[in-house]
Parts: sequence; C-alpha cells; structure tokens
Amino acid sequence: MIQVKICGITNKKEIEYLNVLKPEYIGFVFTKSKRQVTGNQAKKLCSNLNEEIKKVGVFRDNSIDEILDILDKVDLNVLQLHGSEDEEFITLLKKSINKSMEIWKAVSIKDIKSAKKYIIINKQDNEGDNLIDNILIDGENPGSGEAFSLENISEYFKENCEAINGNDCFKQYNFFLAGGITDENVILRITETKPKGIDVSSGVEIIDENGIRTKSFEKMKKLIEKVKSVNN
Repeated sequence: MIQVKICGITNKKEIEYLNVLKPEYIGFVFTKSKRQVTGNQAKKLCSNLNEEIKKVGVFRDNSIDEILDILDKVDLNVLQLHGSEDEEFITLLKKSINKSMEIWKAVSIKDIKSAKKYIIINKQDNEGDNLIDNILIDGENPGSGEAFSLENISEYFKENCEAINGNDCFKQYNFFLAGGITDENVILRITETKPKGIDVSSGVEIIDENGIRTKSFEKMKKLIEKVKSVNN
C-alpha cells in the first residue's frame, strides 16, 4: 500500500483538513524554512490531531540536543533527517530516543549513490537494529518542491538491492518519493518508481488572499484519492 505524507503543516485549519482526509503521516518542519514551526507550536497543533495520523519531525543538521528539546514538547513518531547527518550521528541519536521511534534519511537525487551505505546497513538484519527505517528521495534542492527526472531511480535501487540479497528492491526496501508531486502527476511517479510512499508539501498548496501559502483541502483530497486508486 502506497502511503501519503503531507509535510510542512503550520496552522489549525490544515489540521482540521487532515483529520478529515487522514493521510498516514504529516510533517512539521523544525529547521530553517518558510514552513518552520517551533516545538510549542507543533505541540498545540498536535493536541487537535487525529491519533491515527503519525507525526514526523523534519530536521536539517540540527544538533541532537535540539532534536531532544523538540521531543520533550512533541510526541513524534518519526525523525526525518535532511542534512549531512552521517552514520555516527544517527547511531548517537538512536541511543538517545525511544526505540519505537523511526528515523528516516533524505537523500538528494544528485547524491543518490550515497543511499547505498544506508541500504547495505538496512539489509544486515542479522547484525542488530537497522541504522535507519526509511530513505526519502528528493530533488537536487530538497524541500524546493521541484520535480526531477525519475529515469535512474528504479535501476539504481534494483541494482544495489540485487547485489546485497538477490531480491527486487521494490519488494524489499522502503523509500518515500518527494519532489514536485501533485495530484496531476502522482500516479505516473508512483508507477515509475514503486515507492513505499510519497511526501508532498508545495504540490498541495495554494496562495490565500493574504499572499500566504497554505494547504488546500481540495488539492490534498484529489491527491489522496488518486493514491487510493493505485492501492485499489
């Protein structure tokens, strides 16, 4: 089943929309961004969120102390790392958080070869816990909402997963696809890459009467309905 993450949630109205639409995940950005929120803001928003929807915290080169400070305020299910966080950093972070919390690592399409180390670690199940739980593939400028060519994704993951365990990566490895996804292109991008899920933010936004970008109920509804059509 293809899962949906709506990222960059900033206000109460968006929470109301999401409680109706019920994507699997929503994301709060805790690093420099036009959609950045504080821990206290996210805590207040989460108090009205349907408990079935999982909460993702998005970080980019935040310190472990900064991440733990957010976790003191917000009960997150997933930490999504978008910066230069390496294996050593992730290992230290894992020791500092609840074992039930997932860690996702975002990788730019231009640096997709760096995903190999995470795939290899993630496949060595007999050597203990996985380093990460999920990879998110984004464009050359992660967070920009720009679409990018999908030409090399399927072959790259298939090649590396076969090298590790002889299996088709799309049946064995988890990754979410981000970058310029809208209700108009979501089916094509899912079909071409077969991800575990999609991550969308600007693709479901409108500019309101005050010139502020905000999530559109209709755009989110159309996108989620199209994903459900693929799942069915």
